[in-house]
Order: sequence, then structure tokens, then C-alpha cells
Amino acid sequence: MAKKSPQHRESHTKESHLVIQDALLHVGKSSTSKKKTQLEVHREIAKSLNISTAMLYKWREQPHKGSGHPNPLDRVATLISATGDERIVDWLAHKSGGHFIRDEVHSASPELFRASNALIKDFSHLITELANACDDQQISPAESVGLREKWNSLRKRAEGFVRACEKGTYGAK
Repeated sequence: MAKKSPQHRESHTKESHLVIQDALLHVGKSSTSKKKTQLEVHREIAKSLNISTAMLYKWREQPHKGSGHPNPLDRVATLISATGDERIVDWLAHKSGGHFIRDEVHSASPELFRASNALIKDFSHLITELANACDDQQISPAESVGLREKWNSLRKRAEGFVRACEKGTYGAK
């Protein structure tokens, strides 16, 4: 089997103004109630934030082209950096229906075969743990805590693997 040619890899993190732009474009397109226009939806969002629609649109611009006021995402990032407290991110994740888990500091193995097999092995351990917890047709609070810990650990390892892929660690030499 021929090796794939190396391709440019990008970080999974977008710039804040692009995240806001994508969200606004998405909500404008997905609005189905009374077939509102994108502008009408954006006006409602601006009103709910107690800002002008123009300010909402300025948040979609690159910082050097915008209003001179950092967008909310940049402000929250600055707040987290200034306080060093990740509970802010955890709260935001919780409000969005998720959990914040800090990525592993160590990097994945530089050998693709070894790194992918380790990840598959970790995933199979989680599946085994889940199957064992389900044997008695119920999951106890202690089992639930154990599953959460193993799941979070696997997520960290998988993120490290994907980041190594993004860096080109497993690309052509």
C-alpha cells in the first residue's frame, strides 16, 4: 500500500472571531421558527446580549479590524489566563452540557503503530470495564465514578494522539 503524501495540518483551535462568525452563520441558517431571516435572528441575539447588532458583527472581525473591544471569547480567555483558574472553563462546558478535561501534557509515542495500538488497548479496557459494570443490570455510584475517570483518561490520550497527527508526527519522513 502506497504511503499518503504529507499534507498541511492545521490546529484544531480556530481564532475566536471565526468561532463567533461560524456560530452566527449557523444559527442564522438553522432558524426555522417563522422563517426568520439571518438578520432578524442576529438582532434577537444582540438584543438578548444587550448590545447592538453592529457590535455583534464586529465580534466576527479580526481583532485589528474590529471595534477595539475584545470579543467575549477573547475576554474569557484573558480572564482564565489572569486567574489561572480552569473552573471558569469547566463552568462554561457544564452550561453547554459537557465537561472540561485538561489535555495530557506528555506526547504520544512517535511510532504510529505503538501509539495507535496503545489507544486501542485503552479503549478496549474501557469497554471491558463498562461490560463488567453492566453485569448486574445496574451501575453503582462507585462504578459510575470509575467509568468517568477511565473515560476522561481515554479522552486525554486520544486528544494527545490526534494532536500528534495534526503536528505531522506520523507523516512521511
